[in-house]
Amino acid sequence: MSSLPSVAQVAKAFSQAAQHYDAVAGLQRQAADHLLERVADKLVGEVMDLGCGTGYLTQQLLTQVEVKRVLGVDVAPGMIDWCRQHISDERCDWLLADAQALPLATQSVDQVVSSLAIQWCVDQQALFGHVSRVLRPHGGFYATSLGPRTLVELRWAWQQVDAFQHVNDFVPQEQLATAMQPFFGEVQVQSHTISLQFDTVTDILRSLKQLGASNHNAGASRGLTTRKQIHRLSEAYESLRDANGKLPVSYQIYTIMANKCAPESGSKERVK
Repeated sequence: MSSLPSVAQVAKAFSQAAQHYDAVAGLQRQAADHLLERVADKLVGEVMDLGCGTGYLTQQLLTQVEVKRVLGVDVAPGMIDWCRQHISDERCDWLLADAQALPLATQSVDQVVSSLAIQWCVDQQALFGHVSRVLRPHGGFYATSLGPRTLVELRWAWQQVDAFQHVNDFVPQEQLATAMQPFFGEVQVQSHTISLQFDTVTDILRSLKQLGASNHNAGASRGLTTRKQIHRLSEAYESLRDANGKLPVSYQIYTIMANKCAPESGSKERVK
């Protein structure tokens, strides 16, 4: 996963996106709502929203009856500043921090919830090690992340243009579950697809930029994208236009559910 953006690149990209993030974050809200539907009855006490962004999921967590406090954590200063300015609730605190180096005490939260954030973490061992460390006994880790079938249409269309890498890579399902297994008792990773529709390729690229989903891969072109490249990209993508006249954009969503303590029969891993 060394081709993923660095922590500094992620923080800069999402800080720059903070002001207009909510206007284009339909996918993020769908993923967060899906996660909350799955785990709402498990949420009690003090909950961390890891990679809180503009605080959409944080605010939903505060509506849960058994949740007493929520800590919103993000690596992007712009996101934390946005939350502090727009969300006022005495039960909510904000922390600027890297998920791979959480500056929190051991066993300090009851649950960790995260939606479409951990896919940007390069060091999975550090990420899952810190999440497990800050969880209290019997605590749960509930998250959504992105799989390698994300933006499969855009990846294919760019391959018709040049040999550079234009779309970020994300880990396969089995690799994700295997990376988590040493730190959690039982791990479940399920996959589903969310499909969005756009009118033009320009709309697709603009949406990704406004979300902060920048391409900082090692195999990315170092030059500016030319009009000729965009024209060729559009020509390729046009062949994928659906019966409704829309251009499809697919996201492979992983839903992760893990607990801190191993079952009596030993740790188990389930991938569906």
